[in-house]
Amino acid sequence: MEIKKEFIGPEEIGLIAAFAAAVAVGTIFVNIPVGLGYLNFGEIIIYTAAFLFGGIVGGLAGGIGAAAADIILGWAYYAPITLIVKGLEGFVVGKVSGESLKSKGIALALGAPIMIIGYTIARAYFEGIPAAIFQELPIDIVQAAVGAAIAIPISKAVQSKIPELG
Repeated sequence: MEIKKEFIGPEEIGLIAAFAAAVAVGTIFVNIPVGLGYLNFGEIIIYTAAFLFGGIVGGLAGGIGAAAADIILGWAYYAPITLIVKGLEGFVVGKVSGESLKSKGIALALGAPIMIIGYTIARAYFEGIPAAIFQELPIDIVQAAVGAAIAIPISKAVQSKIPELG
């Protein structure tokens, strides 16, 4: 769905809330701790929301949901970074992607590096460059790849089942 209004309507607010909650749950309950951070299923939900409902829903749901998960899991100092990084990632993926597999691939090629680079820079700041390069970077690459590998078929499978909003 492409939002063509100058405001966010009740449908979008509902979608943002539902997907933000799903991102938080997917991050909190399906996570694999790895050093300072973790692999999680939140990425799958961010990409799915972005593919299905566009940049506003993908960006706000991703940023808010993932930042809420950081706070709940005790990583509150990461929440502002997460809000921005995951929000921009979801926004870019949602704005660029269309219905074709090629457009989704291009969207991921532009959006995933925002998360990967953002968290790598944050980790370098908090723990130093070696931790960023050898611990954070590989985790984020795997998380983006797994998120894409699962979100693309999910979004394709449900795309035709979702009524047009607006």
